[in-house]
Amino acid sequence: MPLKDHITTVAMNLFSQNGIKRVSMDDVARKASVSKRTLYEFFKDKESLLMAVLDKIHEPFAEHIKLAGKRVGTALEVLLLLNEKIMERPIWACEEFFEDIIRYPNALEALMKSKHEFLSKIMEILKRGAKESVFMSDINYDIISIMAQHRFNQSKPLDLYTKYTREEVHDTIFFIFLRGICTDRGRDILDKFVLKKKYESEYAQRDL
Repeated sequence: MPLKDHITTVAMNLFSQNGIKRVSMDDVARKASVSKRTLYEFFKDKESLLMAVLDKIHEPFAEHIKLAGKRVGTALEVLLLLNEKIMERPIWACEEFFEDIIRYPNALEALMKSKHEFLSKIMEILKRGAKESVFMSDINYDIISIMAQHRFNQSKPLDLYTKYTREEVHDTIFFIFLRGICTDRGRDILDKFVLKKKYESEYAQRDL
């Protein structure tokens, strides 16, 4: 792995565990086993490092969406697999990360831009699902897009996150939303997926 990529990965993991504010450039250099001088050769400041972290966070999502049209399966299955990839990134469960990023205007702008681009692709997948008869065709998906954009523009975390984890809130909203727009065919696919995940979770707990 190239050194710059290694440093970015280390920083991403630290931000995922502690948020941004509590992680110093010294912490990153120490954890990456590089000198501060080497660190600053790649990143002029903490915000430029954060920008690189944001790019790394979105890499697997962008690649998954790019390949979605070439994969066998419905639009619903594409979204379910995409959600799994999102949950594989622990940074999405770190509430401090989203609270702290407000302090970095360039990074916040980059995050919001990538969110809107990501949302645009999701809308394309939803409309594809309507043509495939896994999502209802009589829904105005443009309205859903506007509502989602409004939510994305709210950089302050939901009050729900003080009582529940970000992952719990995300999964609850995500699966209720999918179930609400699914046709009977789509619900069959969704129910089988949820049942499979339940069994996998139960077996994993037995192995602990």
